[in-house]
Amino acid sequence: MAKRALLLALLVGAVSFLGFWAYGLFDLDEGFYAAVVGEMNRRGEWITPFYNGSPWFEKPILLYWLAKPTVMLFGTALGPRLPSVLASIGTLCLVGWIGKRKLGENGAIAAVLVLSASLFFSAAGRLMIVDPVLVLCLSAAFFTFYLSLYEDPRWRLVTALSLGFSVLAKGPVGLLLFAALAGTTYWREPLLRPKFKGQWLAGTALMLLVIASWYLPAYMANHAQFVQKFLIEQNLDRFTGGDEAHQIGAIGLLMYPLVLAVGMFPWSLWTRRAAKLDEWPEDQQPFVRYLWRWVLVVLIFFTISGTKLPHYVLPCTPPLALLLGGTLARRSTDRRALFAWLAAAVLIVGALVHSGLTWWYGASGKAELDRLALYVKAQPGAKTISAFQMPRRQKSLGTGKLKIQETSQPSLAFVLDQPLLLTENLDELLALHQPVWIITRQGRITTDDVGLARGSGMALEDSTPPGDYSNFRLFRLLPITKREN
Repeated sequence: MAKRALLLALLVGAVSFLGFWAYGLFDLDEGFYAAVVGEMNRRGEWITPFYNGSPWFEKPILLYWLAKPTVMLFGTALGPRLPSVLASIGTLCLVGWIGKRKLGENGAIAAVLVLSASLFFSAAGRLMIVDPVLVLCLSAAFFTFYLSLYEDPRWRLVTALSLGFSVLAKGPVGLLLFAALAGTTYWREPLLRPKFKGQWLAGTALMLLVIASWYLPAYMANHAQFVQKFLIEQNLDRFTGGDEAHQIGAIGLLMYPLVLAVGMFPWSLWTRRAAKLDEWPEDQQPFVRYLWRWVLVVLIFFTISGTKLPHYVLPCTPPLALLLGGTLARRSTDRRALFAWLAAAVLIVGALVHSGLTWWYGASGKAELDRLALYVKAQPGAKTISAFQMPRRQKSLGTGKLKIQETSQPSLAFVLDQPLLLTENLDELLALHQPVWIITRQGRITTDDVGLARGSGMALEDSTPPGDYSNFRLFRLLPITKREN
């Protein structure tokens, strides 16, 4: 019966992600990653990520490797986000597995339900971003490292493999977090120090083999560009603050505690109780101490990092779910009622996240942009398509503000399944002297632009199909001799 209860909890947690395919991709990170996957599939490429015709080393390869086959097999609606959802469900399974071993059946069930009933985990876990995959890899590494200290050192080989995949997911950050967690554990648990021996050489070799499976061929294919764009700009510069687009100022000191407090509400209200070590059973206290070190290491690391985005702290959610879920299970007098309420909360949170993202997909104008893209794609023949003046007009980076800034809408390349002409200058399109479909924001093309086109022997016509289009417009640029009546 108890085993079926844990399986039921995992099923409820998985059900909360249903509907992730019902709204299109959002043009922050999702649009770029999807466009890269689409272009890699068109090229038959497995090593160098490409965006709009050029190598694009924003992130390592693992998400692309996972999404390439899912997009080919399940299409552009289900395929892009499926790896993230499967990784999130995998993290729920890991939490249930380790929770059952270390906190008992009730603690495991509560932890699984608390994690899947957290807005932060439920929302981020269904988006096409690298963090759900990273969380799965780090959770596997950190849980098995704990088992290697308290049970069998051979678990350290699984730790090494998981760390290798974490590097393929998001670069060296996983290694830095692991080094900090292992170092603080060695420092704070002197009785464990003899248990640190064993399997390091073999583990390191396994980890390097996994990392080299992409880093080596990527370097051989791209040489200096790979070093500069990926290793330096996307890893070293981001941590040291060189990435100005993701800086948020002094509020960054409080950002991540607030993200976790709100993102895991109301379960975060039990944080103080979970922190009282003497209230935990004695046999669970070593695991509790380890989980708290995990949380603090991630919090401190990203707080001192120069680059900050809310989802960076997602690796805190599995240990916090175990701590909070274990506390709720331990203090509850009616376990069945607790699990029923937690299961109901999972479904409510899943529905709220789904409804919120569906609403934002429409309210942000992204739904109408995708309709325009599909309309153009359905037109017969080969097409030259331009995304014209899509990025923000203001110079301010705008980060750290509630308003989402205008982006270049990279998901257009994914929806259209072809490269785009990205331009701010109409003269570049006029110089082509050929028909061009132009997708742009409302008000970006003016009557002066129409006159400029006519002076160059081109007709610039509004070709937006019937419907509600208040954010984006569609134009056709045609040589006057080929103008269609």
